[in-house]
Amino acid sequence: MNDKELSAAVVNLILGDGQVTPKAVQTTAVELIRAGRLVSERKADGTLTVRCTPERGDMPPLSAPQELVMERVRHRCRGGVDRVPMDALGPGDGAEYWTWWQSFEQSVCDEALALGLTQPGRVKSRILIVWGSAAGAWLGFMLACFALDRRVFAVAVNLTIACLVVAMLRSRPRRSGPWLTAAGRRAARRWRNNPDASAAAEHRLPARQVGATGPESALPVRGPLRIWSSYKNAWHVVDTAPLDAPRWGRVWNVVLIAPVACAVTIVLALAVPLPFGVALGASPVLVGALLSAFWLPAHRRFRAVPAEMTFRGAVISVWNYRTHYDDPPTIVTHYCCSVEHLASGKAWSFEVNQSSRLMFSPDPNPSLKDQFRVGDVVDVHCSPRRRKMHRISVVEAVPR
Repeated sequence: MNDKELSAAVVNLILGDGQVTPKAVQTTAVELIRAGRLVSERKADGTLTVRCTPERGDMPPLSAPQELVMERVRHRCRGGVDRVPMDALGPGDGAEYWTWWQSFEQSVCDEALALGLTQPGRVKSRILIVWGSAAGAWLGFMLACFALDRRVFAVAVNLTIACLVVAMLRSRPRRSGPWLTAAGRRAARRWRNNPDASAAAEHRLPARQVGATGPESALPVRGPLRIWSSYKNAWHVVDTAPLDAPRWGRVWNVVLIAPVACAVTIVLALAVPLPFGVALGASPVLVGALLSAFWLPAHRRFRAVPAEMTFRGAVISVWNYRTHYDDPPTIVTHYCCSVEHLASGKAWSFEVNQSSRLMFSPDPNPSLKDQFRVGDVVDVHCSPRRRKMHRISVVEAVPR
């Protein structure tokens, strides 16, 4: 097959060395625009939006990745909007995206495998057979060396240690995804050296992609993120605060700073011959300098976050994560969401519910997973400063 006949998602896979990246969603959408399945429009602020076109009988059939991107566009256009920004097709809305992403990624891998550009990843049974055969051959070689001569056996042991060290230094991280075949590597090389600069730039992978390293990298878990929202029938970007409240800037930090500053002062007084009065006066000066330079700005940011709020907003991201306990062996599922506060242009992330179950037992509350969906309008009484949700209720629910 000619390189120009490869779909945009397959090109993304071979340029990603066998892994599909979130950029494949945008390049597939551009491919659908050229095919007439989507219509694009650039807003005054430069945002590129797309919408679906009516079905016609003369349209060619879509591939599985293209059909899934069309489904993604229709899904994001619910709730009173007829267009969706291109960037909003990527990760950000949480569990709904990652459920869709698994199907999209698998469809791209299947298409590349059918074209002979990739081969299946490592199979556990095959790995066990190869390593078992290698271990048996090595054991037989070592026994033969031991039976031949002790000095030969010592040389064989040294060679084995040297080979293990070299293998550890040259080892690459394992992965379970597909691997490029020789044809796939040649196609990737041709695309990287494509003389058509516009085509090469369209498929070039960015240095950093949100969500490329896993679900948490596209969720407001550890750090703030900017997430697209269609609340009030208008697309806009919302600054979303992380789930974890900042630990630095609290009042109890002062209790930790003061002993550390006193200990540093004592060490300096012992290391450098200073009068007792100078060392005693340096301690509060050092504490004050640390507080004003590091703690006070963080404390001001912490106090700027509202302590209590009651508002009506929209859910813009939903996800869950699990924690484990050993005594007794228990799995706790934490259900979280980010709620937009339209007046401030910000969103706050909270844990809204949790469910615990014994290990290897079924989930007792499977309905909690669908308790909130992206686009639900909710009434909230919360503490953004403490990331504490007091009450949340659905006012307008999107179709389930």
